[in-house]
Amino acid sequence: MSNSSKSKKVALGGIVVLLSVLCLYLASILPTNKIFFFSLSTVFIAAIVIEFKTYFSLITYGAVSILGFIIIPNKLIMIPYVIYFGYYGIIKYYIEKINNILAEWVIKIALFNLFAYVTYIITVNLFVSNLYIKLPIWFILLLLQVFFIIYDICYSLAISYYKNRLRKFLRI
Repeated sequence: MSNSSKSKKVALGGIVVLLSVLCLYLASILPTNKIFFFSLSTVFIAAIVIEFKTYFSLITYGAVSILGFIIIPNKLIMIPYVIYFGYYGIIKYYIEKINNILAEWVIKIALFNLFAYVTYIITVNLFVSNLYIKLPIWFILLLLQVFFIIYDICYSLAISYYKNRLRKFLRI
């Protein structure tokens, strides 16, 4: 691999880390648009997956996770990022290689449900020992799955926008 290629990897990785941490920071301090900025923070890794595949994507995800825990004032926002959403672009890349839309959605939703369960267990055991929820748990899970489906569709649209519009400006 040439020095120019390595430099491009490092430069794009640095930009992705910066944009991801910035969005996570904004999601943690702004009173509104929290879900938007959190979701946007996870999309940038797709550029690394598209350009350099998964190994460098995992390194970039690790850098965002470490810097996020150092910089982000609200550490709770980092839990879903680290457990699932931060590397979702990598998971999505492999799942969508199946080329069977039904199987892809079953796997994506099953993994999301596992993520939701793990996040709930971690949150209850480490941060909030007495969690009282007014809504039925089935309703919350249904809302989370609707959010996830919308998130995945928007993620796909962002990937398409990157491939068709933004990629040509990067000259990678």
